[in-house]
Amino acid sequence: MPKVFSRAVTSSSEQAGQTQSARAVLRSYYCLCGDFVLVLQGKLERLPRRKTDGSYIIRSQIGKDPVQQPARKFKLNATPGQRCLIKRKGTQDLEIRQPFSCSRCNTTIAYQTAPPPAGDGPFLYILKGSMTELQGRIPPDAFEGEESLPDDLDRGKIPQ
Repeated sequence: MPKVFSRAVTSSSEQAGQTQSARAVLRSYYCLCGDFVLVLQGKLERLPRRKTDGSYIIRSQIGKDPVQQPARKFKLNATPGQRCLIKRKGTQDLEIRQPFSCSRCNTTIAYQTAPPPAGDGPFLYILKGSMTELQGRIPPDAFEGEESLPDDLDRGKIPQ
């Protein structure tokens, strides 16, 4: 029986040049309950933060200003909640918020100032400590700004 040799050319990915899409790393994020909630181009920790509540800011639409940052590509897997009106602390300013919750545990993970769907407004705000990149792990900023328990409570003793 004669031997068959292939005339195909083989190449590896090491020989190929890096494309624009290869540099744009997509990252997956999970709710604290372990459910998948967000895919984002780049790291969440590198995004700017909102001064009022420390939320991460994702620019979802390009505005008219050519100097501003480009919009990020993302996919939010969350259910829209009931719109609410928030009064900012220390001022008379009011803000309409459209919250988005985890579809599994109903924890609020993000909000925007425009009606749903997610990404219709100029910005999407991800609440700090609401999601993690490692499934089943608490994010480092989950308890940021919280006071620690006294040593007696920490050891399981209840003060009298």
